[in-house]
Amino acid sequence: MARALSTFCLLTACFCAVAREFSDWLLFSPLAGGALVLFAVLQWAGISLTYRIFAILAPALGLSLWLNSAVSTEVLADAVDRAAFFTLFLTSLAVLRESAKTSPLVQRCGKVLVNQPPGRRYLLMSFGSHLFGVMLNIGALNVLGTMVRRAIRPAADPESQRIGGIRRKRMLTATLRGFCGVPLWAPTSVTMLLVLSGIPELSWEQYAPLGLLWTVLFIAWGAVLDRFAYKRPKVQYVTGGNLVYLIPLVALVALIPSLAFIISEITGLALFSALLMCAPVIGLVWIWVQYKGKPTRIKTGLLLRRMGRSFPETFTNQRNEVVLFASSGFIGVVLIPLIDPVAASELLVQANISNATLMVFISLVMLAFAFVGINAIITVTLILGALQQLPDLNIQPQVQASVIAITWAVFAGASPFTASLRFISGFSGISPLRFGIQWNGWFSASVLAIMYVTLYLVL
Repeated sequence: MARALSTFCLLTACFCAVAREFSDWLLFSPLAGGALVLFAVLQWAGISLTYRIFAILAPALGLSLWLNSAVSTEVLADAVDRAAFFTLFLTSLAVLRESAKTSPLVQRCGKVLVNQPPGRRYLLMSFGSHLFGVMLNIGALNVLGTMVRRAIRPAADPESQRIGGIRRKRMLTATLRGFCGVPLWAPTSVTMLLVLSGIPELSWEQYAPLGLLWTVLFIAWGAVLDRFAYKRPKVQYVTGGNLVYLIPLVALVALIPSLAFIISEITGLALFSALLMCAPVIGLVWIWVQYKGKPTRIKTGLLLRRMGRSFPETFTNQRNEVVLFASSGFIGVVLIPLIDPVAASELLVQANISNATLMVFISLVMLAFAFVGINAIITVTLILGALQQLPDLNIQPQVQASVIAITWAVFAGASPFTASLRFISGFSGISPLRFGIQWNGWFSASVLAIMYVTLYLVL
């Protein structure tokens, strides 16, 4: 009963977020806020201590600021709307991941990637992990990590163990780096959610071409480093790696923004909002297709049964993420009016800080916080909120978004506190710290160095 009511609360908040895209009716805001508070109460026993703090802090901070006239009712409503929109993001993409995790297409593509010859395995593992990450998020690492572990079963002799260890390292490193490229552009990544929410004048379609360029360079640079780090062995072609099987997955990934663009053009909505509305539809159709060969009546029954059984469990299992996303979005909005933009601007002028130095400093702050375990959602929300308050800021939104996205991609594969590194290291047999620093450290440091030099050359 609690799970069903919790699911209803989440869907109510999502409905209010969608309704606010079409209507200025302010009553949707308190309805969404009440639904989110009730969700937290119902799921309180399963919420971790850290996230409980956020669940208490966000409404307490908003209420105290409002009672002291530090923020207006409109700002409070905007904060609740942001929290509801972040909840819509999680819930919509949860439907997509729920569809992908049982798809034979995903399993087949995973086997294709693992069964590539060494000469092209790294690049294709990175590319495939990237595609999986767009659809499955952290679940991509589980799918590919499991397949890597099954594929590498060396004999007991030392030489076979050595070769198996090298192969495991290369494949898992490729998987991690491909996955870490998702924040650079993908509309299904939390990075793009935060960037587009924090930089209102920037739309996804404006940034996406640049983000895709960074993604290609990010993956290609990893392949270059891997190519020079290991000698290319002479081995026979491994069967079972026909790349034709990847085409449907590529088409499915391309379908998401394409359909969102069409809806955006028809309705006039922002493309990112349209994407969150069409993602559940794509997910449900994907599940329907998985029941091919069965009569329509049977497929309908199976789909409804899955929606009634699996979806509530999937939604409520995200209780910690919902609390974190909603709270951070809310806090970011209510704190922005407290920033004195004139004082901040004068401070930058007096310190004689250039645009390039400011961007490098922001990147280093993100990295430092990531390495001490402070969630990047909070960091990025506050940084972007402060940046947009600076009256004389003349840094292009695409540059701001690029620095945030590239830095996020780097620390996702370097900080032992990130879920991606903790997850993938479980398949490697070494600690997240060793994986991030020893296995992936040179790649991360080189990407940052290239970005910092480029900033000083361009800005």
